[in-house]
Amino acid sequence: MGALTHGMADERVGVCRGASRHYGACEAAQSVEADERRPVAMTTARVHACAECGEAAPAAAEFCSPACRHTFNNRRRLRGAELYDLYMAHRFERPLAKVLGLLQAMNRLASNYRAEDALWRAGRKSWRAPQDVLATRPHLKAKRWFVRAGR
Repeated sequence: MGALTHGMADERVGVCRGASRHYGACEAAQSVEADERRPVAMTTARVHACAECGEAAPAAAEFCSPACRHTFNNRRRLRGAELYDLYMAHRFERPLAKVLGLLQAMNRLASNYRAEDALWRAGRKSWRAPQDVLATRPHLKAKRWFVRAGR
């Protein structure tokens, strides 16, 4: 088998950069016949690897190219839209959420996403680190204090 890719592998093609099987078009993968495509084997993590394709990335960068960054964020956007709808109903339409079993549905959806990552992305995470998200939105961890002026 040729070089490992983030979605497909083919000896003639080499490394596929910038897109995954489900969320974008890849020039290298398009040249491979559909029956020759196969999931990628799990690989060890690199210290400075692209979060999308797993190839070498600059030390200060999370992605090796703008195409990889776009593909990674597009996947998050598509998956997030589904989870957003379910979570908002779970949070603000509680009786309906209980009847429909929305918490279980959200957990199953997340498990399906992780299984898809394991199959097509060589197990690389498809989410940002929670501490990075909280660092960009400090108000999410802020506590409200009600001070009552008294006697």
